[in-house]
Amino acid sequence: MLQPMKLCLAFLFLSSLSAVAQSDDALPQSILDLPLKPVFINTNPGPEYSDEQRDYAMIIGADRTPKGRIWAAWVSGGDSPRAYFVAASSDDEGQTWSKPRLVIDPPDAPTGLEISALVGNFWTDPTGRLWLFYDQSLSMFDGRAGLWAITCDNPDDDKPVWSEPRRIWHGMTLNKPTVLSNGEWMLPISLWTRDRIGVAELKENGYSDLDEVRMANVFVSTDKGSTWTRRGGVMFPHTNFDEHMVVELKDKRLWMLARTSKGISESFSSDQGRTWTEPQLSQIKNLSARFFIRRLISGNIVLIKNGGIDETLKSRSHMTAFLSDDEGATWKGGLLLDERNGVSYPDGFQSPDGSISIFHDRGRGSEREIIMHRFTEADILAGKLVTPASKTKMLVNKATGPKITGRLYNGIELPTEWPPQNGDAKSYEPMPVPYLKDKPKVFPIQTKRQLFVDDFLIEKTDLKRTWHQARKHEKNPVFKPETKDELEPVKLEGNDQAVCYLGHGGVFHDPKENLYKMFYTAGWRGGLAMATSKDLLTWTRPNMGTVGGNILLPPGSAWAGGDNSVWLDVNAKDPMERVKLLTDRRPLPHTLQTSPNGKVWSQGVNTGKAGDYCSFFYNPFRKVWCFSIKQGGTHGRNRWYSENEDFIKGADWSKSVFWCNADKLDEPDAAIGDPAQLYSLNAVAYESLMLGQFYIHLGPDNKVCNEGKFPKITEIKLGFSRDGFHWDRPDRRAFIAATRKEGDWDRAYIHGTTGVCIVKEDEIWFPYTGYSGIAPNGAGGMYTGASVGMAVLRRDGFASMDAGDQAGSLTTEPVAFTSRQLFVNVAAPKGELRVEVLDEDGQVVAPYTLANCKPITGDSTQQLVEWKDAPTLDGVRGKPVKFRFHLTQGSLYSFWTK
Repeated sequence: MLQPMKLCLAFLFLSSLSAVAQSDDALPQSILDLPLKPVFINTNPGPEYSDEQRDYAMIIGADRTPKGRIWAAWVSGGDSPRAYFVAASSDDEGQTWSKPRLVIDPPDAPTGLEISALVGNFWTDPTGRLWLFYDQSLSMFDGRAGLWAITCDNPDDDKPVWSEPRRIWHGMTLNKPTVLSNGEWMLPISLWTRDRIGVAELKENGYSDLDEVRMANVFVSTDKGSTWTRRGGVMFPHTNFDEHMVVELKDKRLWMLARTSKGISESFSSDQGRTWTEPQLSQIKNLSARFFIRRLISGNIVLIKNGGIDETLKSRSHMTAFLSDDEGATWKGGLLLDERNGVSYPDGFQSPDGSISIFHDRGRGSEREIIMHRFTEADILAGKLVTPASKTKMLVNKATGPKITGRLYNGIELPTEWPPQNGDAKSYEPMPVPYLKDKPKVFPIQTKRQLFVDDFLIEKTDLKRTWHQARKHEKNPVFKPETKDELEPVKLEGNDQAVCYLGHGGVFHDPKENLYKMFYTAGWRGGLAMATSKDLLTWTRPNMGTVGGNILLPPGSAWAGGDNSVWLDVNAKDPMERVKLLTDRRPLPHTLQTSPNGKVWSQGVNTGKAGDYCSFFYNPFRKVWCFSIKQGGTHGRNRWYSENEDFIKGADWSKSVFWCNADKLDEPDAAIGDPAQLYSLNAVAYESLMLGQFYIHLGPDNKVCNEGKFPKITEIKLGFSRDGFHWDRPDRRAFIAATRKEGDWDRAYIHGTTGVCIVKEDEIWFPYTGYSGIAPNGAGGMYTGASVGMAVLRRDGFASMDAGDQAGSLTTEPVAFTSRQLFVNVAAPKGELRVEVLDEDGQVVAPYTLANCKPITGDSTQQLVEWKDAPTLDGVRGKPVKFRFHLTQGSLYSFWTK
């Protein structure tokens, strides 16, 4: 027998909860303890909780009051940190249902960490009182969570009155209590294992003192629910949320069944739950999913699961009811309730007339339905409905709202339609940026450095914003045509020669080998090749042992194709997908492929139709692969957008949406006069935002350039996005410009690269291609004479907020963070910077005052801000505050906490 844990916790123990957290947690106690605060029980939900607004439906449970009203609850917001409870009722045996009558939607932390209410159940106790159990936890599960309960003594009234919420223990329950023969109430509570913790700061050590009770626990009340005491528990091998239920057998033993990754496991107790037998797999087969088992009035036991009694299905379908009259030794009948796919999580109750009501969900994120069945024991035994009042597949609720995209890391709420489909390809107006007008109330700044490239984080300032362009490295070009493949014409498309072309290629740092890797095209329309470097200045062409030298894919439409885009995915979960490729294999559609090393490639997957020169990038803030798709339109070349969490599945471009054009602020070249076009758009996550490279095409037309044997002009301009789709482009000067001078290696046709840039110490390096139009042998051509150079910028140096001799200040919007120190990127060798902290009302928070701040002088891309008598920001961690920066004779580039 398993020995009971030496732990017996009564209900009222909240004063000890704060000590549960580890002292070295990165999260402040004020954030950790948010789930310990009672949530507002919303008994008058607004339209935002209506069926037309909700996008998800996962059943929680249901029960019947003594007078016959049925209450049911389900989760909306997704099986995710956004989860919240919705409850409705029926007064006609489930034929019709009310609108939402109760909502439990915990408020999120100011730092952006979400608090969820994910699992629970309704239960009518023997006194007729209705209970609603629910959990509260940071980000679905923080290692502790907490089971809460509210009760109602008048659940049949027009205006039911619910008690104040009270916390029973850690963990959560998904199933109803069992009333034992001795009058005790036994409540199943699961405290999940550490691998389920969704808060990064708590994964390793958070709440480690609870590790000995991470199991399927049972709590007992001997005073009608006033207090609950832990009696024992079972640590099931291969646990998968537990979701355990307890049936008292006629010999007084307790039979616990639980969900595991191997199916249903079971354990028995002969001492009212104090000790339990070693768990074993049950003879009842089931896939890893919730099931329902309950003693009936007749003394028989009912079981609801997916599939037959001896059947383990591969998917959640065929919800079926069984009956046992020999204490679960054998099972009879088999009433198929719902054969459809996506039916799961049964729960229910028995009415005084003997009828059984079962609820489950169907297609939580697709059909989004809550389904009810009403049947009898006779129906189960007959395997069909033989009772006149019985009925299956009754629709309780169906959510019909648009898919909720969610809140971003920086507090921005994305619209329900994502990606947005309201772009106008015919417009030549600058792209609107919604989040700059409709700002969050509080700005979480947990994600890296905060830049001043827009007014997103600025409440007010009298500092002057200055835009900075990249400096072309004095050793340019750092990589130029040298091999036969690069120097000679490939002759697949014209006779252009002497080409080392990124377009788009890719330049990345590979930490596995501590090398920079450049993927480029060797020769105009040549093969895909790779070069490596230790410093971004000196490059070598390694022998890859493939088709020749450093060539990864030879020329030709069946191999390297035309223009390509390559991403070195150093965080790939599958090592076979470490190198990702998008290439143009005209006349076929573009193709997506992956490779572990660039030597061997997966079978290509074709995309939808598009123009040449498409690319892609990864948005880590939303964990999606984004495709920048070239099309033509009213204003010439433009870009369309598609995204997918899976790179290969992203090949479906059928639902791509218009993204952006060049616009009226992109001025034509004075000597050419052609309207600007958007030749390409690449992007990368840089610190707390997405950095976009806009390749602006200024002409002349290809025909003119081909006849004159000189390159067309494209230049790189920048855009910044905080939602990954909308671009703010405040500086329309070229960030990397074409010289327009005959004989210069980067005279024209400037291109960036997939990956955009590389952070190297205190600088950002931007690889780019330039065209001279002239080969070493004197031959000219529109696509002749391409080399690769580097442009360099101070880290975070896109824009600075500047002050001269007269002091200026900048006050941020309300921000929240969990870090302990403030850093700045500042250049003030002749001046100084000081910082003070304000509360939301603008009052200075001591001791973080201006007078206490140690003045910062000098030039540093990473400078700690310190206050006298306050070595850390512990006094304001987790709370909304504002930073006010006071600057003289200097430039402020960014700030961040860590």
